[in-house]
Amino acid sequence: MALQLILGNPGAGKSHYLFEKVIRGSMQYPEKQFLVIVPEQFTMQTQKDLVRMHPRHGIMNIDVLSFERLAHRVFGEVGGEHRRILEDTGKNLILRRIAEEKKDELVLLGGNLKKLGYISEVKSLLSEFTQYRMQPEELRRVMEQNKENPQLYFKLKDMLVIYESFREYLEGMYLTVEELLDALEQVVERSETVRGSVIALDGYNGFTPVQMKLLQKLLGLAEEVCVTLTMDGREQPFVREAEYRLFHPTKKTALELARLADRARVEVRKPVILSDAGKYRFREAPALHFMEQHIFRHEKAVWEEETQEVRLFSAGNPRAESEEIGREILRLVRDEGFRYRDIAVVTGDQESYVPLLEQCFSRLGIPGFMDRKRDVLKNSFVEFLRALLLVVQEDFSYESMFRLLRSGMAGTDSEETDRLENYVIARGVRGLSGWRREWKRPLKHMEEGDLETLNEIRARLAGWLETLKEGLTRKDGNVRGMTEALYDCLVGLDIQKKLKEQEAWFDGKGDMATAREYAQIYGMVMDLFDKLVMLLGDCRIPLEEYAELLDAGLSEMKVGLIPAGTDQVLAGDMERSRLKDVKVLFFAGVNEGSVPRDKSRGGILSEMERELLHEQEVELAPTARQEACVQKFYIYLNLTKPSRRLYLSWSQADADGGALRPSFLISQIRQLFPKIRVEDPEKKELLDRLVAPEGNLRELTGALKAEREGLAGGGDRALISWYAARDPWREKLERLMDAVCRTRQEDGIGKTVARALYGTLLEGSVTRLEQFAACAYAHFLQYGLRLKERETCELKAVDMGNVFHEALKYFSDAVEQGGYGWFHVPDDLRDRWMEEALERAIQDHADQILPDRARDQYTLARMKRIGKRTAWAVLRQVERGEFLPEDTEVSFRNLEQLQSVSVLLSEDERMRLQGRIDRIDVCRKDGKVYVRVVDYKSGSTRFDLTSIYYGLQLQLAVYLNAAVELKRRQQDGDEEVHPAGMFYYHIEDPMLDYEEEEDPAKKLLKELALGGLVSAEDGVAELMDREMETGSDILPVRRKKDGGYTAASPVAEEEQFELLMGHVKRRVAEYGERILNGDIRLDPYEMGTDDACRYCAYHSVCGFDRKLEGCEKRRLQPMDREEVWEKMKEEQG
Repeated sequence: MALQLILGNPGAGKSHYLFEKVIRGSMQYPEKQFLVIVPEQFTMQTQKDLVRMHPRHGIMNIDVLSFERLAHRVFGEVGGEHRRILEDTGKNLILRRIAEEKKDELVLLGGNLKKLGYISEVKSLLSEFTQYRMQPEELRRVMEQNKENPQLYFKLKDMLVIYESFREYLEGMYLTVEELLDALEQVVERSETVRGSVIALDGYNGFTPVQMKLLQKLLGLAEEVCVTLTMDGREQPFVREAEYRLFHPTKKTALELARLADRARVEVRKPVILSDAGKYRFREAPALHFMEQHIFRHEKAVWEEETQEVRLFSAGNPRAESEEIGREILRLVRDEGFRYRDIAVVTGDQESYVPLLEQCFSRLGIPGFMDRKRDVLKNSFVEFLRALLLVVQEDFSYESMFRLLRSGMAGTDSEETDRLENYVIARGVRGLSGWRREWKRPLKHMEEGDLETLNEIRARLAGWLETLKEGLTRKDGNVRGMTEALYDCLVGLDIQKKLKEQEAWFDGKGDMATAREYAQIYGMVMDLFDKLVMLLGDCRIPLEEYAELLDAGLSEMKVGLIPAGTDQVLAGDMERSRLKDVKVLFFAGVNEGSVPRDKSRGGILSEMERELLHEQEVELAPTARQEACVQKFYIYLNLTKPSRRLYLSWSQADADGGALRPSFLISQIRQLFPKIRVEDPEKKELLDRLVAPEGNLRELTGALKAEREGLAGGGDRALISWYAARDPWREKLERLMDAVCRTRQEDGIGKTVARALYGTLLEGSVTRLEQFAACAYAHFLQYGLRLKERETCELKAVDMGNVFHEALKYFSDAVEQGGYGWFHVPDDLRDRWMEEALERAIQDHADQILPDRARDQYTLARMKRIGKRTAWAVLRQVERGEFLPEDTEVSFRNLEQLQSVSVLLSEDERMRLQGRIDRIDVCRKDGKVYVRVVDYKSGSTRFDLTSIYYGLQLQLAVYLNAAVELKRRQQDGDEEVHPAGMFYYHIEDPMLDYEEEEDPAKKLLKELALGGLVSAEDGVAELMDREMETGSDILPVRRKKDGGYTAASPVAEEEQFELLMGHVKRRVAEYGERILNGDIRLDPYEMGTDDACRYCAYHSVCGFDRKLEGCEKRRLQPMDREEVWEKMKEEQG
């Protein structure tokens, strides 16, 4: 019995030496068993190496095992271990159950255990306790020792509760993976396979306490135990060093192994030291050999020559860095004769780089294997399962139902799902009852038979979902019953067949990784179901807890993939990935925080608490400080893997544009190799950046841009010519040219197309013309192409405005018919009339309102409050003056004979305006008829004379035009009709600042004052507000001491009113002509802070982008009132 350490630098041939020794012994002693123990992920490669090296290419008495496989081998030989192995998924399920049962005993951790990922942290700490042989008794002792630290004390106390409950649950039935070696250690003495064998351990740099205890037993049983460790041949293996020294991890392991051998009374043979890696791995790369000998050492050394064996480059971001790695790989294979399998890429930031490398390799046609385990939470089947439970939990809510249907597994295709979603949103379908009852109200755009088809789909879905709900919510139900209900549902939907189809589809696209995922996922879920039933079958738990248990199990699932071929570039993690016979290594993402990786734990125990326990000689996983030293060793191992070429690269910014700094490793390399220059891929000559047609599209785009701008060089033109001369690429070149040279200059659709769309009689509201003035293209999309927003079952601002308009019409009718007139309506009757008017108007919009929905109940209550306040304010405003409402809700359909409503555009073209004037108030005085119009507004529109000038606010002026023309036609006598004003009344609910001395009613009336333009004719303002002195509570004007109006008062002489109305008539005619001439210019206006695109419903489809040539906004200059009047005069003159 002996311990033999085989030590040496990376590349010195340690594994080769050990395998030759094992092969030689196996041939000399064929009756003896040789056990080669390597990490799990390295077993297959080790078997291949041994078979290749063996003279007979067979290893009959050599077994390649991991520690876990050795345990199963011994259990199969000696028996006695009947407990089932509990994997991470099973642990999660049990811990979730324990957390629920013991929540009242958990002082500190109880509130967090339902958070996503927290159970995994608890599981990790429990595994750590097992690996480092921390028994509950020891944990209790440590807990008591830290009573003065309440935070740590209660954490350990809670963990003790969980730990003891977990062990109690497992006792006699289950065995965790971490306890596997403990169980092996108890029975290994009975194994004839192990006794007298030769055991060789390769690929390890250290061992956990559990592994060490097993090794102590193996040392006493095996004839010889050989262990390879990476260590500089110049080091003294059995002399302890400080933690920060490079070879501290392996020296610590060597010392511990020697101590174990001493305890087992086993001979420790003189270590075999293989130090000259230059003869083996680095025989063709002296610079790499130099780096291996001097990196992270204290002695100073410099490589004085220039070298291509170590290369550095910096890129703008991880994507650009990955692209450069891909191009360089292609160049190495094409120009230098490397095979893809000779090349590997490692990184310290796998989450950022591996997906980018995967995309890049796919685009460039590089065969690659991404060495990572994929989680399955984004898999459509897993998403379907989670959504199924959510549908039942949330009683068929909109969000859960369409999460389920969008998974693609529920038996509806994407078009059917879209149609269902449109209907559900438009009609507010909610709950099982909403899906169970027949849908009877078709949508506006539906064709005959559409609703019947939707009902067939609805009934089909509701049928199997209702059956599932019954199975999941039975009062006497348990985990077994719930799982069976889920399983029956999956069988009924033939999910396994659908997954096979998905697998075949991805396989056909060449996405082998995703195809493998779909091949495995059904079996993995069935395994999870088995574990649920096996571990918790008879437990009665609520559906919410069952869903959490299932989620916990699904979140632990990882799909491991096997390389689909042998000639592939391996890309993986700098610690996990095992590299074999690599000639070229790309070390990507060598940035601070990634290399070395920031491993500050966010787990149960903080770093400070771990350091404290370390000081108390409690052995757990390495602290962050210790981990940093260990990582330096892993970096060293990676740097020394390639035999020919090493590339180190980093990004200057992350994907979000945040600045990044290179890792300390870059400065270390530059100190060793002062003549290495940092390459910048962006500064390379164009021809040097070209590697393959698929990979040159970025350069081709740049060449096209340069050609367009007149800056193209010979290389740019040559590249464009190359693509233009080859059929497979000519079409792509033409598409790129279209994109690069794209401009947005809409030439119009022409008069013929415009007539086909609009006819010769252009009908529309004034709002339509305002839309055209804001952006002709948006008008075309809305009224020409008739694009519509999705119909929704909610009361939008525009719907609220319509309700208020109709309610005020009904209220006005009630006042007219009530017998009290406008001046004497009692308060209680006014409120009752308004409430009845609102209820009547709301009935007209029943599709948008659900009275049983809490949000709509609040909206209705608020609308009633605002309605009553509006009725009060309107009556007060009328009572204050001599103007009386003569007409309300005057439809333009009844005014078609008016020139202001029906506009002749040409001999055969006419425009007829549509709309309703909310209120026309009239005052007859001294032989004159004064007319004002009031428009009710529920939005934020404020009267602006500049906007009227630019055509953005035509409505009030058009209404006043029509009202004045109407009243002039209605007069039989000699009375003259004069415009008195045009106003917005804002239907709102203002908040008042409390001021004790001011009358609240008066202040409220001021807040609700009319806004607009008032006639400057003497006495007209007083006809509207007889109480007006220097100022008015209901009008937007104030007088000066001399009786004139202040500069801020919006007043106009009658000539200015006529000027304004004439200007508006010209605008209306101009817009009508332009529309019928096919004007669809994409020129949204911009005026001050106002912007046509800000609330535009078509912004996502119009393609307006200021980066494109021809996309410019129409800048409108803000003007004061005097400037506007001057402009109008100039135009009229």
